[in-house]
Amino acid sequence: MKCYNCGAELSEVSFCTNCKTDVTLYKKIIYMSNRLYNEGLEKARVRDLSGAVKCLRQSLKLNKENIDARNLLGLVFFEMGETARALGEWVISSNYREAGNMAGEYIGMIQENQAEFDVLKRTVRDYNGALEMCRQGNKDLAIIRLKKITSANSRYIKAYQLLALLYMDASQYERAERVISHALAIDKTNTVSLRFMQMIQEYAEASESDRKGIFGKDDEPVRFVRDNELIIQPSGVHEPRSGSFGTIFNILIGLILGLAVMYFLVLPARINAVREDTRTDIEELQANLDKRNADYDALQQDLNEVNAERIRLEESLNQYIGDSGTLADIDKLIDAAEEYLSGGDVALVGEALWEIHTSVDTEGMSESCRALFDSLLANVSPYLADVTYGYANGSYNMGDYEKSSLLFEKAYFYNNNNSDAIYFAAVSYQNAGDNIKAKDLYQFIVDTYPDTYIGSMSTQALNQLAGVNG
Repeated sequence: MKCYNCGAELSEVSFCTNCKTDVTLYKKIIYMSNRLYNEGLEKARVRDLSGAVKCLRQSLKLNKENIDARNLLGLVFFEMGETARALGEWVISSNYREAGNMAGEYIGMIQENQAEFDVLKRTVRDYNGALEMCRQGNKDLAIIRLKKITSANSRYIKAYQLLALLYMDASQYERAERVISHALAIDKTNTVSLRFMQMIQEYAEASESDRKGIFGKDDEPVRFVRDNELIIQPSGVHEPRSGSFGTIFNILIGLILGLAVMYFLVLPARINAVREDTRTDIEELQANLDKRNADYDALQQDLNEVNAERIRLEESLNQYIGDSGTLADIDKLIDAAEEYLSGGDVALVGEALWEIHTSVDTEGMSESCRALFDSLLANVSPYLADVTYGYANGSYNMGDYEKSSLLFEKAYFYNNNNSDAIYFAAVSYQNAGDNIKAKDLYQFIVDTYPDTYIGSMSTQALNQLAGVNG
């Protein structure tokens, strides 16, 4: 561990032996960062990728130069199918330390396997296309597209989640469960995947109906042997027997007595029993009906919640899809990084960064994307700042104020220490007749560079424009 003040190696004491700086808190921060890295490593080993990402991000917040934590975070993103975010972490890591850094090897492996990298990039574009299909209602085509994506990139968790969501929407819960199981096999604690699995199980259980069959059993026929022959007699059919009149009379008297006993004794009890059974059946039916009504109300409430969740997810999808969505901007940033890493035209890289700057709130980017953006801008700005400023002066001197205003703004974007660039951009907009843009830039100069020559000139210009508008 090195001293943050002088760079000397630290000993076990609580101060630097070289510059005498107190490093007690600094050591605690570094130790905590390393501890979070170890926790992230343990979680990654058991495929708790979401937990690993959380630990590693906390580790990097404490020590952004923790190379091992940043490289591991890139590997976790790569395992989750997030190639762009992985590349961003490795590029940042290489900028912090180039010699003896595994990040350079990871980037080299991606460059060597250009075909595979193109496939991974294409899956991101195809995923954006699937999102657009969902927004347009082409869910069947989206399912086909997502199947191809998961076949090409078997670690792309977001594709599995969207495919499972489409299966849930189509009430194909078994397929949804299989798909989300793949996502959980990659990341066991992913919150979205776990919530989808819970929803799938709940709706699958609610959609099952109990089916009970009642099968009657016919009475068995009567079998007996007579004269060495097997006689099969249907049930209820009895062989007539011969007898005397007295026997018949006794039988009749027995039948009458039996009927009388049944009518006066057995029948009332039987009627009461039937009534009691009927009342019990009615009560059970009423209880079942009440339960079914309660279940129906619960299912209706769940359905309303699912519809609300679906609307929320569609709104979330709209923020990521389209030419101006977050994923499209990430594609532009990846293309710019690839152009720079492959030794391409620096001007093209700068133009791509300018487009992202004018279309996206770069302050709202994720930490890795923002770091990649700043790193690329820092590498191309030294060349582009002076060249662009020279082109802007040429256009300004020729009276092409529309062109010079944009070029001066770009020159200031590449080098925000060049206050003349932003001032002449405002003057060019004013000369071109765009007073609204000119007023915005003049006000920016007054706020950013007070008590300076260009600040006072901008104040005079604002007063002049206010008088014209008045």
